[in-house]
Amino acid sequence: MSNKTRTLILTLIFSISSAQAVSAETIRGLVTQVHPVYANYTHKTPYQQCYTQQVFVPYNGSSSATPAIAGGIVGGVIGNQFGKGDGKAILTVAGVLLGSSIGSDMGHSGHGYTKNVQRCETRYSESVNTRIRGYNVGVTIPNGNVISTYKETPYNPPPIHSQVDVYITYRVGNY
Repeated sequence: MSNKTRTLILTLIFSISSAQAVSAETIRGLVTQVHPVYANYTHKTPYQQCYTQQVFVPYNGSSSATPAIAGGIVGGVIGNQFGKGDGKAILTVAGVLLGSSIGSDMGHSGHGYTKNVQRCETRYSESVNTRIRGYNVGVTIPNGNVISTYKETPYNPPPIHSQVDVYITYRVGNY
């Protein structure tokens, strides 16, 4: 007999010997315990929070070239005071360029106005509520054992000392 066949036969023997039957039945019992189970639930409610903010609005459109021209003239005069020969011409040109750039920057700074703008953000307020989430119900069956079960809400638990049917599943076989 090959090893493969031998392994298959042993597996079948062990499977059959350890098999347990599952049985189920309905038993009538007496409700002896009912305990509510509580849980915290968080509820978030959105709301708007608004505030006023000052913003700077620059003027649009073309601006005057006068500050750039004036800066270039002043820069050229100052640059012309320094250097000799070719250096004097280079410093004059550099003074004109630097002066016109500074004049342009000064001409654009601060041109605009401020206005109030309303800004709103969505925020959330939280509230925590404690509610019944379900019930642990204890049922005493005729042999004296107490079977506990849990039921989620919505569920109306049976009153204490009332008779209820309990569905039980159990294994029959070797333990």
